[in-house]
Amino acid sequence: MELDLFIRNLAWGDLRPETREMTRRCILDALGCSLAGVEAENFLALVKGIKKLDAGMESPVWGTEISMSLPWSIFLNSYTTAFFDMDDGHRLAQGHPGAAIIPAALCVADYLDSSGKAFLEAVAAGYEIAVRSALLMREMGGPRKGSGAWVVPGVAAAVSRLMNLDSKTILSSIGLAEYLSLQAPQDRSASFPSLMKEGLPWGAYTGYTAAFLASNGMSGMRPYLADSSLLNDLSERFEIEQVYFKQYACCRWAHPAIDGLNKMLEELGHREEEIDQISIRTFEKALLLNRRDPSNTMEAVYSIPFAVASYLVHGRLGPQEVSGKALQDERVADLSRRVTLRADSELTKLFPAKCLQQVEVIFKTGEQYKSVVLSAKGDPADPLTDDDLFAKFKTLAENRLPEKWQKIPKAVEALEDMNASELVGLLTGHLK
Repeated sequence: MELDLFIRNLAWGDLRPETREMTRRCILDALGCSLAGVEAENFLALVKGIKKLDAGMESPVWGTEISMSLPWSIFLNSYTTAFFDMDDGHRLAQGHPGAAIIPAALCVADYLDSSGKAFLEAVAAGYEIAVRSALLMREMGGPRKGSGAWVVPGVAAAVSRLMNLDSKTILSSIGLAEYLSLQAPQDRSASFPSLMKEGLPWGAYTGYTAAFLASNGMSGMRPYLADSSLLNDLSERFEIEQVYFKQYACCRWAHPAIDGLNKMLEELGHREEEIDQISIRTFEKALLLNRRDPSNTMEAVYSIPFAVASYLVHGRLGPQEVSGKALQDERVADLSRRVTLRADSELTKLFPAKCLQQVEVIFKTGEQYKSVVLSAKGDPADPLTDDDLFAKFKTLAENRLPEKWQKIPKAVEALEDMNASELVGLLTGHLK
């Protein structure tokens, strides 16, 4: 199917039940991540700085009583969604579509007073174009680009759909999105993490800008994606169905090890204080996340030794375990120094289609145990249940919106019969 026709003609009622359900799941998951992200260590300083650039007040920042101009609201809502690295991801895209597409689509849907169904359709279209853009970037070669690069065409697609642009203007929108897309060097940012988090907030901002410029007469080049064989099965197969969800506030590359260690300790009846050494056999790229002394949240979520140690010490790994005083926890620091990563050629061959690890533990008694090779829970082959996702949302949202958080999952389920602005109304918090 032609790129522009797919974006224009996608109809919610024509989608498979599995695609519709996954779209709702992605929305709920992103909203929970965003509400938790308001606690980001530099959030208020960022708000203050942006207000010096732009004094607009037409679009709310979720979980707060702060309003911004529409582009900067998109930026900040994407920033909070991505901040603690609990947002959804896609294995082959090697990154995170939802943290840009959902904030951009919902902010625009609210601004335009779009229906909930229109918002759902925009999200489904945005994921599809974003993921296929990522696959095209990988196919074309060159340095690996992070999520902030390939979400730009996906955001532009979602916003174009909500703006009801014609075919010619949609192609300009996607062409401008590809033209303006970020560098967002993925490996470099994994080694030296930035609070910009893979460029996702700027990718969301840029994707909106591309659609806005196109809607006001700015022509764009013909998109590379429009002529790609990656569109051959467009509308027949939806990449949003291959999204994974995360249980822990850290890079996905640490999740198999955490799950494996958790299972091993439960089965053996051992505790973390009995551990002497941990060895993790993994794919080569994971060695980029081998720091042991994170100085801020972003360095913590991009540290496999820290993530593993923090989970074992605290029995959980959410926003609180990767921020503030938790970064100076001596028990976590001590255990993280005893975590070793080893690259394995066979696991490397399977990456990125599979994210696999094997853990070996030496206890202080001298006992040694090795896990089987594991993937992480939350992948499409081992999905989180509805109860799992609800529990995650509750954990992330209830402190920020104690009186309203329970209404949000119900609203997401009922989006087809309400306006998008009604959902946004539930997201307003008390932080000014």
